[in-house]
Amino acid sequence: METLQTLDVTKIEPRLKHPTIFKYFDALQPGEAFVIENDHDPKPLYYELIGERGNIFTWEYLQQGPEEFVVQITKNPAESPKKEIERLNVTAIEPRLKHPTIFKYFDALKPGEVFIIENDHDPKPLYYELIGERGNIFTWEYLQQGPEEFVVQITKNATGDGPTQSRMISEKDVKKAELLKAKGVDFSCNENKKQNSSTPKSAAAFSHDYANCELTELTDYILTRHHQYIRENAENLNDLAIKVSEHHGDGHPELNRIATITYHFLQDLLDHMVKEENVLFPVIDQVVSKTKDAGMETTYRVGTLHEPIDLLTKEHAVALADLSFIRRLTNDYTPPAEACNSYRYLFRKLEEFEREVHTMLGLENNYLFPRAVAQDRLLAEA
Repeated sequence: METLQTLDVTKIEPRLKHPTIFKYFDALQPGEAFVIENDHDPKPLYYELIGERGNIFTWEYLQQGPEEFVVQITKNPAESPKKEIERLNVTAIEPRLKHPTIFKYFDALKPGEVFIIENDHDPKPLYYELIGERGNIFTWEYLQQGPEEFVVQITKNATGDGPTQSRMISEKDVKKAELLKAKGVDFSCNENKKQNSSTPKSAAAFSHDYANCELTELTDYILTRHHQYIRENAENLNDLAIKVSEHHGDGHPELNRIATITYHFLQDLLDHMVKEENVLFPVIDQVVSKTKDAGMETTYRVGTLHEPIDLLTKEHAVALADLSFIRRLTNDYTPPAEACNSYRYLFRKLEEFEREVHTMLGLENNYLFPRAVAQDRLLAEA
């Protein structure tokens, strides 16, 4: 086998790193590849390559940390006639048949084959259902991730191959899928489905019945829909903001402020989520359990749930103020006429992230927090 040319990025002067990598890439013939070695995840380079050269390469991790990252970058071969990938428009399918139809498409795939689904919302519940029902035998790649259309390419793993690229299924996701399945979560898109009295009504959270679903279903939904999105996108968004400010900050000094406030905003938001996951959500679980069994012992003092929620609500206000400031700095996410693709991509991702956070905070402020406090107050009065 031909030895691939390897570039040790750690030995290159910082300002020359990405230009040097681009020179290596541009020198490739279609079908050729080279390898880069780095001491941290070079994911910002991945987004810069997409922004500056387009979707004309494949990106494969040969080693993914913790101390060394090795990536093989291959320029796509010249297009040749090939079987057209099937596309499934999920919005056109009757709700109760959506997931069964997608499973039929998946089960019909041969190892290495793919199909694409199109939907009007993030089909992440399907992702966990596929893991739970079929196992870690596929890769899941977003081709478009909102806000109005979500397009996902699903590939059945080739025989004997595990998912090795950046879209690989993590062990954490496998465990989460097993947990949700064990809890009896119904991942289907059927909003009118009647609930079996012996099964937790977790599907209600996914069908947006925020005012009536059980509180634990609501926290599960926040975890799997919103916290998951934020964790998957925060690091890349931070790296992208830093990269754009480094490249264009001299001519547009507001980019330096955007990168700085984005970093602190994301750190605060991630810390906030940890408080919810490690403290608030477990206490809400106790509230629900004690409502069903008055004799159950709790690790918190009943009637005091409003105290941590008051603090978290204040943190929500700070987060919203940060988002408002970022929006002002970006002129409502309007890039200048001369902005490059990476510059424009940053503004699109910032706006998308803002929408996600607004939705999550509104869900907690308007439904989860007041309902949890009211239920805790009832326990205290009992």
